[in-house]
Amino acid sequence: MLFSQEYHFDYKCYDVETQIKGGYKGSKRNNIIYFNSEKKDFIAYDYSFSGEDERTFLLDDYVKNKLYTYSINQNSNFSSLTLKKVFPIKVYQDEIKIERVEVENNGGNLYTVKTYPKNKSKKANLELKILVEKIGFSAPRILFMDLTPNIHSKIYNALFSKLDSDNYRIIHVETDYKKGVIMEDDFSKCEKINLKILTDENSVL
Repeated sequence: MLFSQEYHFDYKCYDVETQIKGGYKGSKRNNIIYFNSEKKDFIAYDYSFSGEDERTFLLDDYVKNKLYTYSINQNSNFSSLTLKKVFPIKVYQDEIKIERVEVENNGGNLYTVKTYPKNKSKKANLELKILVEKIGFSAPRILFMDLTPNIHSKIYNALFSKLDSDNYRIIHVETDYKKGVIMEDDFSKCEKINLKILTDENSVL
């Protein structure tokens, strides 16, 4: 157990992901995000992929720069959690170029975020409608698009520059990829938990 590390999660949020425009219109996927409200050093994503017998549980440790990949049964029962592989966290090239981000408040806690490939561009290459709610802590910046963490960071930075503090979380987002695909993510359901995971890299299959 020399290489063991314990991770404590005190919140889990459900992500109901729906394609509202595109080739798979109407298709849904239920994901779960686990995080610690006081530490931003790690986060976990519990995904269900179509056609697979098990779910995929991914744990990102940003301090150790490691991605732990697990399998877990469809009920997300942690007695079934099995460590498969450990990777260094890779930095991927951005899928789209973004030089400018504009944020508009649409009233209350609803915002429109548009990104542009160049500072002088008139046509947005990504548009998001984001609903946030104020909470008692700084929430982690959850990844919800099929785009790099760097692109997520640009959007979060622009959005939070318009808010009065970091103590907000996204509860709903509609993402228009400007290529005939629009996705909707509903994060409204979150709950307090007390979950501890012990990773042992010697147990990798």
